[in-house]
Amino acid sequence: MKLIPNFAELLHKIKLPSAEKCFFIEDGDEKYIEKWMKNGEITCELEQLFEWINIEYKLKKKNPNHEEKQLAQEIKKRFPVEQWRVIKIFSDHQRKYRYYKKAIEDVKRRTTPRMNEQAIMTIFSPGWGINT
Repeated sequence: MKLIPNFAELLHKIKLPSAEKCFFIEDGDEKYIEKWMKNGEITCELEQLFEWINIEYKLKKKNPNHEEKQLAQEIKKRFPVEQWRVIKIFSDHQRKYRYYKKAIEDVKRRTTPRMNEQAIMTIFSPGWGINT
């Protein structure tokens, strides 16, 4: 599992997709996470997938046996078990930023600098709704 090749470009343009779509599945990854995939894509939230990986492959076990150790090493090579949270934070932040930016732009279109308090409050009443 690797980051999409244009991640840095999308990050700087504030156009990141959902966290789950920031990664692509490499050959052989299906073997480990097929339960969470359909048509080559992740079907659950990233957090759920990585919590499951940690439990299923005993990545946090204190004294793993030789087989568990080898499997854990393979999993850590294939999947960003330590870095996925940062990708999720970037993606979630940008999605929220885009939503709120649209909401603010909509409010600006519906208001003028000279509006009084009562007039401004009417844009939040039912029927006006913010278009996003």
